[in-house]
Amino acid sequence: MTRVLDLRPGSTSCTDHPMVRFLNVLNRGEDAELVVVARREDMPVGVLRMVASRSGYEVVEVRFEEAHYEALLRKREASTV
Repeated sequence: MTRVLDLRPGSTSCTDHPMVRFLNVLNRGEDAELVVVARREDMPVGVLRMVASRSGYEVVEVRFEEAHYEALLRKREASTV
């Protein structure tokens, strides 16, 4: 099942900031697939791609809406050498 992480609601503290919430979910690494919904001004797509890549996820698809976007992230397979 794909988890949806909606980062659009406004933050009330530092730990509620969209980037902090996003990093917390990625660092746990529990989700094979994740849909991230975020406002462009809170987290530009380029930043999302970079952070996801460094955390072992690839951005499979991005759909842009008026003020936000939805990005499908998929955990990369661990390479066996």
